[in-house]
Amino acid sequence: MRALTGTAQDWPRRVRLRLEPGPGETLDAICGGEVQVLQRRLGYRFTLDPVLLAHFAVFEAGADRGRLLDLGTGCGIIPLVLARRFGRADITALELQPGLFSLAERNVYLNRCEGSVTLVQGDLRHVAETFPASSFGHVLCNPPYRARTAGQSNLSREKALARHEIACELPDVVRAAAYLLVPRGALCMVYPASRFSELVSVLRTLQLEPRTVRMVHPRADRPAKLVLLHAVKGGRADLTVLPPLVVHADEDAAFTDEVNAMVG
Repeated sequence: MRALTGTAQDWPRRVRLRLEPGPGETLDAICGGEVQVLQRRLGYRFTLDPVLLAHFAVFEAGADRGRLLDLGTGCGIIPLVLARRFGRADITALELQPGLFSLAERNVYLNRCEGSVTLVQGDLRHVAETFPASSFGHVLCNPPYRARTAGQSNLSREKALARHEIACELPDVVRAAAYLLVPRGALCMVYPASRFSELVSVLRTLQLEPRTVRMVHPRADRPAKLVLLHAVKGGRADLTVLPPLVVHADEDAAFTDEVNAMVG
C-alpha cells in the first residue's frame, strides 16, 4: 500500500502495524467474514450505508472496473468490501481525520489489501492539491448527512466530523467529484431521502446528471430513509428509478434476503 501525505508525497510504512484490537477497540466481520474491520468502541463506527453503497456502485454503476476513489473512507469499509468481495484493485481512499486514517491503514493490511488500496490523508475540499483533474472513472462517497449543529452535543469530535457537515458540505463533495471524474465518469452516493431534491439540484449545477436512483426503506411499509444515487459527469437526462431496497423484513429486526446477502 502507498500512503500519501496531503502534499502527495509517497511515504513507506516502516513500523509494524497492530493488526489486532487494542484497548477500546473491536474487531468486526461482515460479508460472510470476508472483511474484518477494526473500530473504536466510542469513536465513529460504520453503519449499513457504505455496504449498500459499495454493492449499488458495482451492480448499478459498473464500479467493478476502472480507477476508483472513495471520498471520506473512515475506517476503510468501502474499499475493503470492493477489494475483498468483488476483487477490485486500483482503489484510492481519501480520509481527513488522522485517527480514522490510521484505522483504515491497519484494516487494509489486516485484510491483505495493500496491493489493491492506496490510502491518502487529505481534505476533499482541496483535492486539486493532491490529484490531477479527471483522474478517476468512479467516485464513491458516503458523506456527512446532518446539519452542522444538529444533535452533535454528545458526540466525540471524530463522530461529529464524520456525521455532520462540519469539515465539508454537500456542494464540497460534488465539486470534488466533478473535478476528479473523467468525462462520463460515475459518482455514486448514499444520502438521506429527505434531501434528495437538494442533492439533484447540486449535482446538476456541476454538470453531474442523475442516471440511476434506488430508495432505501427500513421496512416495506415505511417511507424511504436513504437514497442510493448514480450520476454521470456530462451525462444526458435519462433517469432510471429502480425498485425499492427494503432493509428489514416485516416487523422483525432481521435483514431481508437481499440485504443479508450483502452483509452476511
